[in-house]
Amino acid sequence: MNEKPGYYAIIPADVRYDKRLPSKAPLLYGEITALANKSGSCWASDDYFCRLYGVSRSTVQAWMQALERYGYIVRNVTFKPDSKEIDKRYITLSSAVYPKTGQGYTEKSDKGIPKNRTDNNTSLNNTTTTLGEPELINFWEKNGFGFISPKNREDLMYWVDDFKKIGSTDEQAVQVVKQAMSNAIDNNVRRYSYVNAILKNWESLRLTSLEAVTAYEAQRTQRQKSKSTSRRASTDVYHNQGDVQDEDLPW
Repeated sequence: MNEKPGYYAIIPADVRYDKRLPSKAPLLYGEITALANKSGSCWASDDYFCRLYGVSRSTVQAWMQALERYGYIVRNVTFKPDSKEIDKRYITLSSAVYPKTGQGYTEKSDKGIPKNRTDNNTSLNNTTTTLGEPELINFWEKNGFGFISPKNREDLMYWVDDFKKIGSTDEQAVQVVKQAMSNAIDNNVRRYSYVNAILKNWESLRLTSLEAVTAYEAQRTQRQKSKSTSRRASTDVYHNQGDVQDEDLPW
């Protein structure tokens, strides 16, 4: 197995501040996210983690057991053909740790993962580690938004996933999110809250491609030009989104 971690590791607030976990378990969780593949699974061995952290196998196992006990990971094994000998062990990230609200899941159990909790088959990494992530982060940081925070990075990837859910292809979803950042740059408002407001509007209108977004924005601009420059539509869906102020908006 080729154990090559990705550039980013993710440690959600639920994991970081869970006092039931051993002190180094959140770091182990972050390493698992960095190693996870497109299906959200990590194949790293205990030996890998032992070498990485300079601890014993029993210590790594204790961290793993705690992460599994409180619903953050699921461990599975495959066996060699016609044998009870373990062939491979893989660790799957629990999708319940990554709700869109960013508040973490509310139900935690000391008895393992609840039955209604599913593995990350829709893939944390399809939306946050592989699909479009380098392109979007590079665009963000090279166009005046500043260094992207882990929270904003995660939120942008959630938007990619959301547009896929309403009909965008992988590429279309990435381009729509990128265009929202371009619009924020054009309006000289380089804040995530502004980008978020734009994306909320486009999602509500089910604009699933760059072409649809471009056509809508052209029509909206034309409508704005036909109005008196002294008037602003009080019902515009972009208003009152987070810390976006009226004076920030170009219409």
